Amino acid sequence: MSHVDGVELDLRLSTDGELMLWHDELFTGNLPKKSRCPELMESQEIREMGVDSFDDLLQCKEFTTLWQTSSKTVNIELKVPHPVAKISDHANHLAKMISKIDSSLVELDLPKRSTMIYGFSPKISEAVKISQTKIPNTQLSPHLRSWGKGKMKRLVGSPNFISNTVSGLVKDRRRKGMPVVGMALHYLHGWERFVHPGAPVSLTGKGLNRLFSISQEMGLHVWPAPLKLETIMLEAGITLISDFIDPTIHSLPNGDVRWPRPASQPLDEEWKNRLNNADESERPDLILEATNSLPMWHELNENMRRNAIISDAKKWKWQGPNESWATDLQEGRPWGCARIIGHRGSGENH
Repeated sequence: MSHVDGVELDLRLSTDGELMLWHDELFTGNLPKKSRCPELMESQEIREMGVDSFDDLLQCKEFTTLWQTSSKTVNIELKVPHPVAKISDHANHLAKMISKIDSSLVELDLPKRSTMIYGFSPKISEAVKISQTKIPNTQLSPHLRSWGKGKMKRLVGSPNFISNTVSGLVKDRRRKGMPVVGMALHYLHGWERFVHPGAPVSLTGKGLNRLFSISQEMGLHVWPAPLKLETIMLEAGITLISDFIDPTIHSLPNGDVRWPRPASQPLDEEWKNRLNNADESERPDLILEATNSLPMWHELNENMRRNAIISDAKKWKWQGPNESWATDLQEGRPWGCARIIGHRGSGENH
């Protein structure tokens, strides 16, 4: 949370109604699936597997203070149960999770643009209506089922990928009042983007201009985020859901400096030039110096924040008057601004 612009985490609902920080459908082992399914286990059993609850995380003041004050973003992915749990009403299951998130966060008084709830389930929109939450939310694409191995999941999800264009996703999310489109990189980069009808979008050139004309102020949260593409993805206004949050990575494959907080502690031009012109051996110390001297986003005065957002809006070709984007900046950066978000587990193995 301190090293980048925020984190992505996954939640599951235990059988006694606790939100648990766990991604996988089942725990590993030789026991029957029912004995390894989080939704069929009590929270204490899950804790004994080394897993914390969401409320445990909220007791960490270092985490919550950053969330409250530094234009950091927490993306909360809601997981639906494995079929073995026999919970078929996913809309109400997800709504219960959302209501519990609402209750847990109410005392933190978080900025409006600091939290994003999302999931792959097409029932997310219905769950939001049931829970009546005011937390920003969106659906991830392509839709992947809640069980199976990675390759099989992607294979089963292929028809959904093929049938949804970036333009279609943006229109659907905008119609549902969702400020962000969460999507796989294949929609924007690689040969897979050509399977859709019409002119493809891309991260550069004419395809990027098409992307700008489609997305406007919508946030684009994209995974994976390879280091070799990090610079052009950020330049395209994309929020990276990154697996590469090792603080010892100081340079990107293209030679650019690796600055991991473009949204919550933006580099000014002087520091950007100084870091990019430095030798590889000098960068670690210079990055530490920049970290200790540059202000965080919330420490910038209102005029500096306003000018930064207007500059971003022009770069990413948002429509409307400048002033329309530079409002409520105390609530965090607009969702259309690029961020680097640490994907699940990316902080555990460096």
